[in-house]
Amino acid sequence: MRRILSFRADLATTADPSKEEAMSSSDLRPTSVRPALALAALATAAMMIVSSALAQTDETLSVRARNGADIETMDPAFYSGNEEFNLDGSIYSKLVRFQPGSPEVELDAAESFEIREDGTEIHFTLREGIEFHHGYGEMTAEDVKFSFERYLDPDLDSPYAADWGTLREVEVTGRYSGIIHMEEAYAPLLTNTLPWTPGSILSQAAFEDRGDAIATRPVGSGPYQWSEWTPNQRILLERFDAYYGDAPDFARIEVLPILDAQIAEFSFDMRELDATEISLESIDRYEGQEDVAVEVLDTLRYHWVGFNQRHAPFDDVRVREAVRLAVDVDEILEGAYNGVPNRANTMLAPDILGYWEDAPEYQPDLERARELLAEAGYEDGFSTTITTDGVTYHQQSAAIVQQQLARIGIDANIDIVQDMYVTVSEENAPGLHYASFSAIMDPGYWFEWFTCGQIGQWNYWGWCNEEFDDLKAQAERTSDPDERADAYVRMQQIIDEDASAIWVTNGASVYVYRPAEIEPVFLAMYTQYPFWRSLNGE
Repeated sequence: MRRILSFRADLATTADPSKEEAMSSSDLRPTSVRPALALAALATAAMMIVSSALAQTDETLSVRARNGADIETMDPAFYSGNEEFNLDGSIYSKLVRFQPGSPEVELDAAESFEIREDGTEIHFTLREGIEFHHGYGEMTAEDVKFSFERYLDPDLDSPYAADWGTLREVEVTGRYSGIIHMEEAYAPLLTNTLPWTPGSILSQAAFEDRGDAIATRPVGSGPYQWSEWTPNQRILLERFDAYYGDAPDFARIEVLPILDAQIAEFSFDMRELDATEISLESIDRYEGQEDVAVEVLDTLRYHWVGFNQRHAPFDDVRVREAVRLAVDVDEILEGAYNGVPNRANTMLAPDILGYWEDAPEYQPDLERARELLAEAGYEDGFSTTITTDGVTYHQQSAAIVQQQLARIGIDANIDIVQDMYVTVSEENAPGLHYASFSAIMDPGYWFEWFTCGQIGQWNYWGWCNEEFDDLKAQAERTSDPDERADAYVRMQQIIDEDASAIWVTNGASVYVYRPAEIEPVFLAMYTQYPFWRSLNGE
């Protein structure tokens, strides 16, 4: 049994600060939405499975970490891994949060929340009596001020500082009340910043007490509190009994970082996992099992072939165009992705505001590719390196690209590295890379990582275009969704004109679970653990 969910994010009204918006706890209520999951399995592997005695009890939800990756830090200012974003919503409260399985927002830690007409003042009042985990006391407006204003500190050097856009300060007006002051209206505030990880509220007292240890011993006020972490083996969260909201179904969440999909699938088959993401090749096997639900989730992600444009030969647009005409995207999708996800011809996914519907769909033209190489002075081709990471379909894609480039005289070696971020961000990084990034509902987030200011951090291309940056800033400061969409389309056109990337797909995640036992909830490809339901005994 397979179900496919296409996630639609209508952002036209959600982030409109031009109107006066006021929320009260009676206006916004949780909704229960069952989104799509999918998992597949191919049993191999021996008992290398890192499960515990807690797994498969009615009180414990045992899952594989997203893409199998362990955490690096639980400081929201520095997330870099996949599971960190999943765990964030379980540990930390926000003023407002995403409703279960929906891009719409509802009140969370805030009892009231109001955006004034010009969008430069956001008034909030916290619920009274919200307790931080591990005995760190009650949440106050001072904690909100600390959590948000730390992004303004240049010494923090957070890659997510831009997510706070035009923030000037947070004014504390009472123990539980305050005003967020913006220099200008900031459109992504309700689709990216406040309900997402930059809006996570930290305990100032815990942060000052634990110092750098807060990264691996986080303190929040959400439905689950941090209990244990054994690197590369297990993360354990425990239900927080003093939580101000509805208690989640499960007493514990056990997250197992199992990088090998086959081991994860074997663990699911042995009932060591309640749910897991599976390899794309395993879909058929699980669809034949009556007690297993296979759900394909369209993801908010972009996969691409990219270039280090700071050095020859890829500082020449003709060389980049030649590679684009040598790469057969459809062949990559069939060979590396088992034909599951759709093809992408541009950065944004079809359901995101500003999607460039008329983006060109490039097909191989080897003759023209060779002509372009000759024009650039590389009639005999050249040697280069394709860098990628440990993700299986990244490696398979890189191997296919390697074969395709050989057809036009480019000899490409493949270098598989442990830390793509470090390797590819360096100025003298190898010429080509195959990578993918996770994104969220607001389109501005998708483009942020390729702005001039991200060179040396997350801008893998080493590419800087002032018009691109200006358009991004313009789109963030208008409340008109049509104007935002026009700016984002033009930004995608600029990327295309510079041949800065070869887009492959927005990806798909496939999860498996037993529908008679649990009901999972996702927002796009992110896991909303607090809303998962246990169906045992129902």
